[in-house]
Amino acid sequence: MLLCSLVFWYWFLFISVTLGLIVVEGISYVEKKEVRTLLREDPKFWTYRPFSELMVRAAADDVRFLPYIYHRMMEKLNERSLWQLAVRGALYCQCFCITENEYADWPSIPRIPDNLAVEGNVPEQEILSVLDVPPGKMGCIIGKKGASILSIKESCGAEILIGGAKGPPDKVFIVGPVRQVRKAEAILRGRMLGY
Repeated sequence: MLLCSLVFWYWFLFISVTLGLIVVEGISYVEKKEVRTLLREDPKFWTYRPFSELMVRAAADDVRFLPYIYHRMMEKLNERSLWQLAVRGALYCQCFCITENEYADWPSIPRIPDNLAVEGNVPEQEILSVLDVPPGKMGCIIGKKGASILSIKESCGAEILIGGAKGPPDKVFIVGPVRQVRKAEAILRGRMLGY
């Protein structure tokens, strides 16, 4: 469950930056440059224990701005965007934290708050669909240099994730509003059948 929590916060930050809710500027400092150089020389640099003083300073500096970023994000989020982040975070976690009991032990996806449903511009409920890809068909879905999957994403508007190195290699995850997800499912099933 810790991994799922980390996945949620990663997506929380990613979506917030993507939506322009916060602007993150890179910080350059001497230790960071030293660590990058050492990491290039030895890819196992971060596996050594105990951490050296340099490693501790670099790791601490990597996370010291997270509380600041969190508070800046929270200032800019309204109830609608908080709901969207909570839903997307929960759905993304389910993508990569596959369980045998079909998520029965997971909390339910947050429903649309009542006051958002009254405003007239009611957001669509978002869902997750998981498609099993038959052996040898993933290439048909992804296409040459990812062209097929990018085309499907653009035409549907849904987020489409491939398991690969991050999750089950034989699954495609589709996240978004119901209509967009259903459209993506139909196109992907057609690709798997060779249409």
